[in-house]
Amino acid sequence: MPERDYDWIARRAYTLWEESGRPDGEHETHWLTALNDWERLQDSANRTTEKAERRIAQAQVSAEEEGLIITEEAVQPRRKASRSRKG
Repeated sequence: MPERDYDWIARRAYTLWEESGRPDGEHETHWLTALNDWERLQDSANRTTEKAERRIAQAQVSAEEEGLIITEEAVQPRRKASRSRKG
């Protein structure tokens, strides 16, 4: 797991505090909730990355079995086409 992003956690805790009406004495609860939120987001991101890596590996094996060549450019995510500007 990457190093904790304390700025993100602090901003989330502050938001939770504001959303709950800015009560006194609840800072620890808000901090722990924000920390839990950050950890769940990181876990979700890690699972997504692992699934993507598995799918890429499977595609490479399938391509090799079919005699196709996979280049690094083919594996890189594509950017969405930019919208045309009105001019």
